[in-house]
Amino acid sequence: MGLRLSSEVLPLPRARVWPRLLRRVEWAAELLHRAPRRLAIHRLGQRGEDLAYWSLRARGYTIVARNFRRSAGQAAPEGEIDLIAFEGTPPTLVFIEVKTRAREGEIAAEAAVDADKRHHLVRLAHAYRRRRGYTGPHRFDVVVIYGPEDERPRLLLHRSAFRG
Repeated sequence: MGLRLSSEVLPLPRARVWPRLLRRVEWAAELLHRAPRRLAIHRLGQRGEDLAYWSLRARGYTIVARNFRRSAGQAAPEGEIDLIAFEGTPPTLVFIEVKTRAREGEIAAEAAVDADKRHHLVRLAHAYRRRRGYTGPHRFDVVVIYGPEDERPRLLLHRSAFRG
């Protein structure tokens, strides 16, 4: 089963002070040679995740984890879930995959969440729920961000993008 592509545009966070402040802290750490070396593509992805985090918080999501990782030595599959949040009443646990692109192109960013990626995210989410003893409702959302470094980036939220 593929992605369900009904989407809504997320508004930009009102105050962009925190992302700017975080960028300045990163810059200072790089100057002091205290920051880990990251490729430009990783910085772009991090900025996209920061935008998604602040936009979803403004939308009423309660973020409970960022970059949840499982290592290869554990029983669950190795990997990462970008954001985990609660949303709605009654609260639903939401596993959020963020896809960031510098600009819109011929191939949509959503296409990167293919069947293998969805299967992997479902397995990681199952491990997260099992580890925490959570048996309530859950869903998978995908946030797509185009141009996170532009003045007016475009954010799209695909709620319940796939089943797990």
